[in-house]
Amino acid sequence: MIYEGTIQFVTVDENGNDKSAKENYIIENAELFAEVENKLYEEFKGYTNIDVVAVKRSRIKEIINTRQSADDLIWMAELQDTFVDDDEKEKYIKYKVVLYSKTFDTAKAFISEYIKQGYNLALVSLKLTKFEEVLK
Repeated sequence: MIYEGTIQFVTVDENGNDKSAKENYIIENAELFAEVENKLYEEFKGYTNIDVVAVKRSRIKEIINTRQSADDLIWMAELQDTFVDDDEKEKYIKYKVVLYSKTFDTAKAFISEYIKQGYNLALVSLKLTKFEEVLK
């Protein structure tokens, strides 16, 4: 299952003042909220003033590729699957996937290839996310 977690920590700004900061992460391959919290604390072991302030189940269905370089950004695509139900009515299912890419154009090209996998998928939206990283 995929989760989203937020950590909060204290940094020092350019004037030397303490400043509270938050970062968001995607955590995959976790089954329990406590497991997600433990993964976040393990990832930032050795840092001081780190606190996990939020954990929730993600609406992300799949992470469809891996980071190829440090420049890759995390993009979220919302896809729509169109089908006909037993009553011959057209139905839609929307879901989200995450992918790594350096630019919008390469992200769009990647997701365009992904949606050709044989289903009746259409791209609804593609946007840059607020997530810092995907943790496994």
